Amino acid sequence: MKKRILLVIALCTGLLVVGAERTFIPPRICPLPTQCDIVSTEWLPLTTVSVACSDSEGLDWAKRHLKIWYGKQAPRIVAASRNTSDLGKEAYELRTTDSGVEIDASTLQGLRYALYSLRQLAVADHGTAKVTGWTLPKTVIRDEPAMAFRGMHICWFHETEPWEVERLIRLAAYYKLNYAVIESWGSFRSKVAPWYGWPDGSMSRREVRRLVKLAKDLGITLIPQVNCFGHATMARGGASKHAGLDFSPQYQSLFEPHNGWNWCLSNPETRKLLQDLIAEQLEVFDNPPYFHIGCDEAELPSCPACIRQPYSQLLLNHIEALNTTIREHGAQAMMWHDMLLERGDSRWKGFYANGTKETATGFLKFPRDIIICDWFYDGAKEAYPTMEYFKSQGFHVLSCPWFNAAGIMSQGKYASQIELFGMLGTLWHHYFGWDMTSSYYYLSNMAWNGNGFLQSEKDLSNIATHLRQMGWDMGTKDPRHTGIFYDEIPPEPQLNN
Repeated sequence: MKKRILLVIALCTGLLVVGAERTFIPPRICPLPTQCDIVSTEWLPLTTVSVACSDSEGLDWAKRHLKIWYGKQAPRIVAASRNTSDLGKEAYELRTTDSGVEIDASTLQGLRYALYSLRQLAVADHGTAKVTGWTLPKTVIRDEPAMAFRGMHICWFHETEPWEVERLIRLAAYYKLNYAVIESWGSFRSKVAPWYGWPDGSMSRREVRRLVKLAKDLGITLIPQVNCFGHATMARGGASKHAGLDFSPQYQSLFEPHNGWNWCLSNPETRKLLQDLIAEQLEVFDNPPYFHIGCDEAELPSCPACIRQPYSQLLLNHIEALNTTIREHGAQAMMWHDMLLERGDSRWKGFYANGTKETATGFLKFPRDIIICDWFYDGAKEAYPTMEYFKSQGFHVLSCPWFNAAGIMSQGKYASQIELFGMLGTLWHHYFGWDMTSSYYYLSNMAWNGNGFLQSEKDLSNIATHLRQMGWDMGTKDPRHTGIFYDEIPPEPQLNN
């Protein structure tokens, strides 16, 4: 066992010593498998993949995707009858032998993950101008995830193009994340409320359905998000835009007077509209098991009707009504945590708390089937009392970091230690650059194995190969749609005139 752990560590750092005079840089698998042995001196041709999988769809999926990845040089797929009953739903075993690759999985999802690892291991044969075949090191992998929920939160802004979202979804699936929350920032083309969003939004119903279908095939479920409390502008606060009111002032009564940042919770028409928006997106997203209602960074009420009512009861009635709608559609609500903690409470010093004493006490009456998404974007901490608090109150909790590598690893270890439901990474507007790679690389590793590792930024560059593979799958032809950065030459600094 000690030898196996050392081999895994060597795989992580990208360096295996072979003899006294040379080193071997093995292919990197992301996320790091829980058990992985690589024999650096033995490389075997990838000609046959023997698949033992109880799922009847597994063989067809493997054939179809290996053809996409490897073209005419795709290995032959053969069915095997090995026993897979002791493997978990997302577990797999992968072995390379002299007679070919053997994969064992009890489900299609486990088989997908095995083939994703295989793709990251295999390299093109050399000695010819064009690829004539594939080879990979002699390997034994036994692998399964540590956390049930492994997700990435992806924003769809007005400027966002569908290919950007597709690339991020594909990479999330490739890194064995099983959920992606898609938050529309006014870009969704709603039928129930066409006025609520930018008229030229690129998030059409047809495009969403295409991505949902693609995601399901890749093994990842897309979860819609509609902000149901704060962030009602559906636009970045610093931009001072409002995706609804900028062009439709007749709907001002649905929002709080101060900037329209909050929905007006005392207006019954607000609740009806939000329930309709929730039902619409659940249908377009093909009825996923979860729905994110946002609810972060809300302001105090500013309309006369809301001010006259107890704040905690107003919020409780609102959340319970929306949660009932979500339940009726067979889904479970998710929400950000910060409005449920009192700002200034010494227990949460150094963490994010934006609520009042009323919201902090009122939330204790919330239905316990709501999943709390506890976001913390800073560096490493020894403990995360907010996460432990919500769990102690009987809620499922997700740890939600951003791009800080040390913070992601620290939160992941703590989440694993106290057995949280999982992790939900966040991207916001960082679709490109090292922040994006850090978010994906560290989040996927921590959510998968619960015990990460620090690497240099140079070692993160292997994500370039994986992004290139995503581009091949998408048929990418625009240079700006490839690589870690959108442009090679950064924009010139703007002068202050």
